[in-house]
Amino acid sequence: MKRKITLLLLSALLVSGMANAQHGFKSEPIWAYSWGVGMGTMVPQGNLATHFNPGFALDTEVGGYYHDLFLMVNGGFSTSKIAKDIPVGESRWPAGTGSIHAFIGTNLGMNFDVDPFIIYPFAGVAYNFIEPNLETANSNPALGTLKVNGMGLNLGIGLDYDTTGESIGPIRKIGFRYQCQFPSYKEEGSMFDGTTHWITLRFMIGSYIIP
Repeated sequence: MKRKITLLLLSALLVSGMANAQHGFKSEPIWAYSWGVGMGTMVPQGNLATHFNPGFALDTEVGGYYHDLFLMVNGGFSTSKIAKDIPVGESRWPAGTGSIHAFIGTNLGMNFDVDPFIIYPFAGVAYNFIEPNLETANSNPALGTLKVNGMGLNLGIGLDYDTTGESIGPIRKIGFRYQCQFPSYKEEGSMFDGTTHWITLRFMIGSYIIP
């Protein structure tokens, strides 16, 4: 229920913003694209938090813009430690060893200018997977082929500071982004139920207008 309410509120915000943007569009469309990177943390919740600790995260994205509307393809990964033994067939994924959480997603969003800041909610879908890191996978044949994967909902919001008037070289924007993912992993059982929260410090290092 909480997930549905959050999605409905975010959808309403996006639809309202799109309507306002359409109302204020100029006769000539403006297209642009950007590239950004971020670093921060991934925090699991629910049963995922029982078996995995928070970890360091990196992500990147490319975005295409039509005025204030945007389509963003993003991806990232996080390194984390196992908090509790996870059974894997006749073997186990032992506590204290390493794991990798990763995703790649497609999102639609809307920019809202609150000069000199930009607030941008977005929503989409993401392919998520969890697997042992290389050292852990090489230590046990049963872990070498293990990959937990599935599709899920992705909701997020970001806050950027426009640096185009500052002298910061190629960096066009600096900001924070929060996104919550609701992965639905294919594996049976409840140990992989839960959500992941990604909080990153962002740097947009490219932003271009398409003639």
